[in-house]
Amino acid sequence: MTLHIFLLCLVQGVSEFLPVSSSAHLLLLSELFKYPPTSLEWEVALHFGTLVAVIFYFWKDLWLMGKAVFCGVINLKAPSNDMNYLKACHLILATIPAVIVGYLAKKMGGVCYSPHFIGIMSIVFGLLLYFVDKFSKHSETNVTTKKAIGIGLMQALAFMPGVSRSGSCITAARAFGLNRVEATRFAFLLSIPVVLGAVVLTTYDVLKENISLDFTTLGPAVLLTAVIGLCIIHGILTFLQRYSFGIFTLYRVILGAVLLWCL
Repeated sequence: MTLHIFLLCLVQGVSEFLPVSSSAHLLLLSELFKYPPTSLEWEVALHFGTLVAVIFYFWKDLWLMGKAVFCGVINLKAPSNDMNYLKACHLILATIPAVIVGYLAKKMGGVCYSPHFIGIMSIVFGLLLYFVDKFSKHSETNVTTKKAIGIGLMQALAFMPGVSRSGSCITAARAFGLNRVEATRFAFLLSIPVVLGAVVLTTYDVLKENISLDFTTLGPAVLLTAVIGLCIIHGILTFLQRYSFGIFTLYRVILGAVLLWCL
């Protein structure tokens, strides 16, 4: 495995789950080492690695939600008092805005990746997370339909480079009163349909362009990204039991300043 591939796995595994913006880090990585843009097959591998990580970590939650939805379909009646069924419905509901915005962004040919734009978004949304987290006095643990829609709309903003998908979801969840750990858990679960969609669409592009896949190099990269992602998921959920998001805001402001003044 080359240094380039290792750094890509590291950036993807860390920035997919921390509220710090993966696009900002990938841009900085590219500028520092003069790496070429990430190819389609590597986009699939890196996203698949983080998908494996979050599914593995939350397998029990996913199993309970899947079982609840299956029972609801079989009985042809929504079990409105089943928290797992409601959680599954809220995840689906919160995914819809991202699906719509993602489809429109792809039809329009993508989004702007200007270093200055990414730097500004990194700072603005980092500060927004800090102030929302600081002044949110609630400690709720349940997501309602209203909250799911709000979190989903906020997640759709993450198609703007520099915003951070997990960061935008956590910000909205904290604004709606969820405690830090539950807000982060919901953001991680919400990454599953979004990342899965990205993997499917990018895989389709790979097949359409008849790109050959070297699984001897892609496989280890998927595994490494998944292991890093698992460590980050467990680490941040443990960290947030005692600390706030302040350190991430500070990091985002510094990162944004570097992008603004150095690139």
